[in-house]
Amino acid sequence: MELSNARVLVISDGRAGHVSQSLGITTALGFPDPEIIQPQGTYPQRWLGWLPLGMLYRNLPDLVAASAQADLLVGTGGGPSRVLRYLKKTDPRLFTVAVMRPKGRLGDYDVVTTPQHDRPGNAPNLITTLGNVNPITAEKLALEGQRWAKRLGHLRGFKLALLVGGPSKHGGLQQPQEIEALVRAVTNALKAQHSNGAALLVTTSARTSGALVAALETALEEAEVPFYLWQPGNPSARDNPYFAYLYHAQAVVVTADSTSMVSEACTSGKPTYVWGSPATLPGKFSRLYASLVKQGRLKWWDGKLDLRPPAAPLLDTMLVAGFIRARWAKRFGNAAQ
Repeated sequence: MELSNARVLVISDGRAGHVSQSLGITTALGFPDPEIIQPQGTYPQRWLGWLPLGMLYRNLPDLVAASAQADLLVGTGGGPSRVLRYLKKTDPRLFTVAVMRPKGRLGDYDVVTTPQHDRPGNAPNLITTLGNVNPITAEKLALEGQRWAKRLGHLRGFKLALLVGGPSKHGGLQQPQEIEALVRAVTNALKAQHSNGAALLVTTSARTSGALVAALETALEEAEVPFYLWQPGNPSARDNPYFAYLYHAQAVVVTADSTSMVSEACTSGKPTYVWGSPATLPGKFSRLYASLVKQGRLKWWDGKLDLRPPAAPLLDTMLVAGFIRARWAKRFGNAAQ
């Protein structure tokens, strides 16, 4: 079977960052709009490791039926990886791609891809990346940038994208005064270094609490720098400008709690600054950021917008897509697509 004729199914745990990684891979393979199905949990996620799969998901028969109509399955995260492994055992013809460190043995899947900072081990079906795979492509950024050009046209001069996360088990912004300090720092840098005009392109994430959003709005209004603010879940702003931000911005500042947003910013090819402290992060986050700093793609925020654009964007997702094509060709005997 040729890969271009495959039927693709994404197994999702509902987490936006995980879905984004799965769609990054399917898009790079030529499937930008695959079917997505989410296992419906019966018990809390913390029981995932020791309960049988049939007890965990009440819609398991639906998952089996959906996979019977597919050829290529992609899932990101521990929960989806268990489902992939189960479906593969049920139907060995399926080609499974597990993203991030999966449950069980690496050999339980056709392809496993995970960042180097997760220290996954070694296997012939494993490809490691520097950052997180994602759906960022130059073509998609240009398309969204052009689509949003009029709506962002009132923002003149140097544009800085500010990508704000929030509380997580990995730390992140917790208090309103932290977000006030962030806005104050970046706006002061813009005023000092771009006195002829500058603007902020700001987005929050699903983890940004209401208190943090309120503090952000107040800080932006008081900063005296033009801005455009988008928030997920706001019914009056369903059209997401995130890709347009990455297209129009000359630089990006990301809070340190999100390796996904850092990876996406670096994939856009823009100079990227991370806001936070290495001391508050898990070791794997620090390892990733240290590698990106070493490559000249990333810099810890020090108040200066002086990082040069890298010679080329981060190409993790395209490398993974090529690896999947090669493994598919090896299994099915086709020339790589």
